[in-house]
Amino acid sequence: MVAENSPMQATDKTPALVGAIVKWRAITHQGLLRSQNEDAHWVSHSVEAKNDTESASRYIFAVADGLGGHRGGAIASRMALKAVKDCVYRWHGGGSDRLVGRALQQANQKIFHVAQSDTELFNKMQTTLTVVALDQDSLTVGHIGDCRLYRVRDGRIDILTRDHTMANDLLQLHLISKEQASDHPGRHQLTRSVGGEPFMNSDIIREKMHPGDIYLLCSDGLWSELTRDEIFSALQENDVSSACEKLVRIALRGGAPDNITAIVFCIEMIGTQAAPLFSWRSILGRR
Repeated sequence: MVAENSPMQATDKTPALVGAIVKWRAITHQGLLRSQNEDAHWVSHSVEAKNDTESASRYIFAVADGLGGHRGGAIASRMALKAVKDCVYRWHGGGSDRLVGRALQQANQKIFHVAQSDTELFNKMQTTLTVVALDQDSLTVGHIGDCRLYRVRDGRIDILTRDHTMANDLLQLHLISKEQASDHPGRHQLTRSVGGEPFMNSDIIREKMHPGDIYLLCSDGLWSELTRDEIFSALQENDVSSACEKLVRIALRGGAPDNITAIVFCIEMIGTQAAPLFSWRSILGRR
C-alpha cells in the first residue's frame, strides 16, 4: 500500500466531448530511494470547432524522465514538457506527426543549448520524452528514450514503443536473446536522449484508435518493476483510476528504486462509435 505521507501526485479527468470520450488517470511518485522526482508528465485536452456543426477533440499525453543521478535531470524533464506545451499552444492544425516531431526537436534544442552554456550542467542535462497525440480517431507517438506506451486491444497487450537502450539495440541486431536482454547490464543504458546531441533521431508511430482501447504511458521506473503479465492484469481493473493505482502499488511493493510515472487512458468513444458496454471487461474476456 502507499503510505499516507508518500510524495505521490495524482490527477484524473473524464470530460464529455463531441468528437471522442477518453477517460484517463495520471500518477507520479518519486519512488522509495530517490531524493527527488526527476519524472515529469503533462495531459492536455482541447476541442477545436472545425465548422458550424462539427468539432474535433484532441488530447496530448506526455512523460519525460530526466537521466537518473544527474543534477540536471529534473530540469531537463521539465524543460522538455515546457517545449511540448509551447508547441501544442501554437498548433493551429496540420498533421499530428508534425506536431510531436517538432515538439521533440524543440525540446532537444533548448535543453542542449542550456546544457552547453552552463558548465555545471554540461553532459548532465538530458531526458527521455514520449509524446502521445490523440486527434479524432488517430493516435500519434513521438518517442525517444525508454518510456513505454502499452496498448490493450482484443485481449492482447502490446508495446508500441521501442526502448532506445544498449540492451535493446543489441537485441535488434540479434546479438543477444530476449532472455539475455531482460537482465543485460545495458538494459537502462540509453543510446538516445533529449538534450545529449544537437540533433537527434526520434521515432514517430501512428495508428488508428478503436473504441475500448486501453493505453499505458509510463516511465521505466514503473515498467522495470512489473512483468508484462502484471501490467496486463492491472489494466483489467474496472476503471482507469483503479488500474493506474494498482500499477503504482505493485511497483512500490517491488522496492521502487526509481521515480514512477504512469498515465492510463481508455478510448470510450470515437465520433458516434462507442465501446461495448462494460468494455474494460468484455474486450479482455472477463465475465
